[in-house]
Amino acid sequence: MRIFSAAMALFLATQLAALAPNQMGSDFNDGVQAYNLKLGIGWSQENHEATRAHLVQGAFEFMLSDRFSVRGNAGFPVSTAVTDFKYYPFMMGGALHLFPRNWFDIYLGADAGFVHIGAPNFAASWSTRVTPVVGISLYYWGAFFLDGEAGYNILQYANQTAIDLSAPTYRVRMGFYL
Repeated sequence: MRIFSAAMALFLATQLAALAPNQMGSDFNDGVQAYNLKLGIGWSQENHEATRAHLVQGAFEFMLSDRFSVRGNAGFPVSTAVTDFKYYPFMMGGALHLFPRNWFDIYLGADAGFVHIGAPNFAASWSTRVTPVVGISLYYWGAFFLDGEAGYNILQYANQTAIDLSAPTYRVRMGFYL
């Protein structure tokens, strides 16, 4: 039994450390690299419980090099904790990828942009937002990915009254890359 356990541990370690065999001389690979474009759609949870919003979010990411990327996203609310609460983010940013050209990748990044916010009894306005993020990407079948991301939105709704909407954010998305 110990030999089997040791063999399984060795097999898993070699699989985690190895590059995918379809990366050699192929346009499709497991893991992003310079000049790849990622396109995805997913779910995002924004704000703290009192003003929570769940969004369908579209995202893109273009790899400038093997490690650095430019990214952007926009969201559309599908449910909010407050009736008639409007929350539409439009963000751009960048990321540093720690394990490019691998079947999994951990990254650090930040997004900045504007959020169109409207709350009951308050006029709608555009507010600025900054979100540092940490995430992991899993690449599979040569052209698809699954992302999980956690961050912290730094956001003030400051139309007539300053309301602090800063809170953790969580995102999951899937898509393909070219």
